[in-house]
Amino acid sequence: MTFFSRHSKIGLATLLSVALLSVVRVSLGADDEAIDYLQWIEAEAKRQATATPIDSEASSPTLPTETDRLPLGLQRQEDFEQALREHFAGTFAFYKRLSPAGKEQIFQAYQQDNRVSAIREQTLRLLAGDTP
Repeated sequence: MTFFSRHSKIGLATLLSVALLSVVRVSLGADDEAIDYLQWIEAEAKRQATATPIDSEASSPTLPTETDRLPLGLQRQEDFEQALREHFAGTFAFYKRLSPAGKEQIFQAYQQDNRVSAIREQTLRLLAGDTP
């Protein structure tokens, strides 16, 4: 086997893999939000895999506490959304599925209570169709 033919087969295999992945995504009906979320998960997993733990106790996962809060005083809904996206991506993934009226309701609730647990609970309640 020559150098050229071996690399041609590798290139062809890579091209076919990419094409197959594209077909699978389209055939499964994956939307852009789902793809973005999956790409975020992959990037986070890679980032955590390359992080070096200081010690086993410090690197063990911790559960969210009531002290998890968004910064107070965000006056614009865009700033609130940016902070939610940057610090609490899971909650933001649910939040962005709300209607504009639902997002406004969550923003108003945040101004009264900036605990992420309260924001998350109300977001899930709105998504489920329950009234607060």
